[in-house]
Amino acid sequence: MRTRTKYNVAVSLISGFMILSASTFSQVKPQETPAVKDTTKRNSVTEEVEVIRSYKPVLADAVKIRRSPNLNDSRPFNSNLTYKLIDKRLELNSAIRELEAQKLVIGQKEALLNNYAQIGLGNLGTNLAQVNIATGQDEALQAGFNFNHLAMSGTLNQQKISTQNIGAYGRNIGDAIILEGKLKYDRTSTYFYGLDPLNSFLNPNPAKQRFNFIEADGLLLNRTDPDDEANFNYAAKATVSIFNNAFNAKENSFLVSGGLGKDINTFHLGVNGVLDITTSKDSSYSFNNNLFKINPYIQFKKERFAFTAGINYVNEFGANQRINLFPAASLNLMLIKNYLTIFADLGGDVEKARIKNFSDLNPYINQNLDLRNTVTKFDAAGGIKGTFAPNIGFKALASYQTFSNLSYFVNNINEQQKFDVAYFTGNTNVIGLDAELNMSFSDAFQLDSKLQIKQYDNEVEAFAWLRPGFLLNSTASFKLFEKVTLSGDLLFQGETKAKILNYSTTPGPGGPSIIETIQTVKPFADISVGAKYQYSKKIGGFFRVNNILANEYNRFPNYPNYGLNILGGLSYGF
Repeated sequence: MRTRTKYNVAVSLISGFMILSASTFSQVKPQETPAVKDTTKRNSVTEEVEVIRSYKPVLADAVKIRRSPNLNDSRPFNSNLTYKLIDKRLELNSAIRELEAQKLVIGQKEALLNNYAQIGLGNLGTNLAQVNIATGQDEALQAGFNFNHLAMSGTLNQQKISTQNIGAYGRNIGDAIILEGKLKYDRTSTYFYGLDPLNSFLNPNPAKQRFNFIEADGLLLNRTDPDDEANFNYAAKATVSIFNNAFNAKENSFLVSGGLGKDINTFHLGVNGVLDITTSKDSSYSFNNNLFKINPYIQFKKERFAFTAGINYVNEFGANQRINLFPAASLNLMLIKNYLTIFADLGGDVEKARIKNFSDLNPYINQNLDLRNTVTKFDAAGGIKGTFAPNIGFKALASYQTFSNLSYFVNNINEQQKFDVAYFTGNTNVIGLDAELNMSFSDAFQLDSKLQIKQYDNEVEAFAWLRPGFLLNSTASFKLFEKVTLSGDLLFQGETKAKILNYSTTPGPGGPSIIETIQTVKPFADISVGAKYQYSKKIGGFFRVNNILANEYNRFPNYPNYGLNILGGLSYGF
């Protein structure tokens, strides 16, 4: 067989190779060592070795192909391919992948305390009581009740004041309409304790003054989608109020206001209206003082720009008969989105004279006040507003106004401790600068400051009587620890001038004449500080020092303030 033949040939070759090697090794003679070593000559041996091995022929690859290809075969070769499509979005790894927001786990809401009460006592006979009651966290229905009481006494004869406020409210927030109603009662009691340190007049038995004010109002407005370009909005409000004092002054008022508006592409068309009917009575008069206002306007608005143009029609009827027409325009331009906006306003209005409003400014007013409506003939203002950071807001405003029948307070010549209302003759021009700063870092720190600077110019009167030219109000709170919060308030009022009326000591031919003197009301700073300690979620305590500088300053001539006042108490939530 072929296999055995190959095996025999291999064995024969190996055997022959071994025999040849042995014979070759035996033919080599060993070299004899000479007697004398000669390093210059070497023995050389010439030998021939013959290697015999089996021949293994190698054929070229071309010889192995025994079949030539058919060059004339033109049949195409089509392989069977199978495609499998995957429905998958193409991921572009070159761009930064958007982070997917993780859904928050809805936890159990913390049960909040809806009701709050506190009581406090202090020097100067100060006593404080407060109660606030409200419904729960219902987003659709809200209601509440509040009561506040504060009373204190000074060192002067009948230097006392007492205030009480009682109120209730309700609010229903529906899918399309919001209804709201409020009812409140305010009571203020004080005495005409004014006394001249120079003893120009005597006031041994100060008369008591008391103001009562009841007000009820209702509000209706619709809810609209701000992204709806064709939305239609409307609102209406009705207010009824009754005011009286300890003497014969009474004032009833009924006010209805409302507005309509509709968006048409980039324009907003709207109209606002007010009907204000007031009856004022005192021992020497009773008259109606009514106003009707209507303000149609059109607004062009873009993302960063809004311009409003309209008119303000004001009709005074009743005891006063007069028609006024003013421009009503405004401009808002956002220079840096969410950070800086410039604005401007142009207009005019009529402010109704009310006994209630004068009593809020000065509780020591006299009877039978002269009531005249103040007309703002020209009102131009402009400024900037925005934010330094998400928690810091600011506003700066410069204005120029022209008033007629601008009011001021002056002492009554017969009862120096009481004040009458007088009016500047002709027009009064006022240049003003207002600035506001608001900071809010949750409960850790809050600051609200407001600055007002005004310069008055009247051709007849030398000064803006008892109207401060500089006024700064600031309030701040700081959370020192988890349970301790510090607070502070600052009121700074610049110097003012007061017109003082007296009878001349030298009577003239027609009887005693009236002379006018000027009294300077010095500037003052009223600083108050306080601290609040929350012992638990329900129980807490507070301590406050009002007018820490103990300045017995005057806001009105002959009426010094109460001085240093220390107050402390407890609070309870339920």
